[in-house]
Amino acid sequence: MSEDEIEEYGDLYINSYDKKIPRWLKFAYVILPIWGLIWFYLYWNGSEGELDRGYWHQLEKAAKTTYEEQN
Repeated sequence: MSEDEIEEYGDLYINSYDKKIPRWLKFAYVILPIWGLIWFYLYWNGSEGELDRGYWHQLEKAAKTTYEEQN
């Protein structure tokens, strides 16, 4: 690799060699935000049903940190 292909940024220790971004990193940037939004949606008002982790919802009600349920 010649010196013309290397870009230096700010310091001698920060260099760019024009390498391609790995596929797993692209995959992670797509999947992790989607996964986060799914978990955010599922646990927004506490967990219920199969996702219930025991007494957590009752503790949220006691602390008044849930929304009122509409029937």
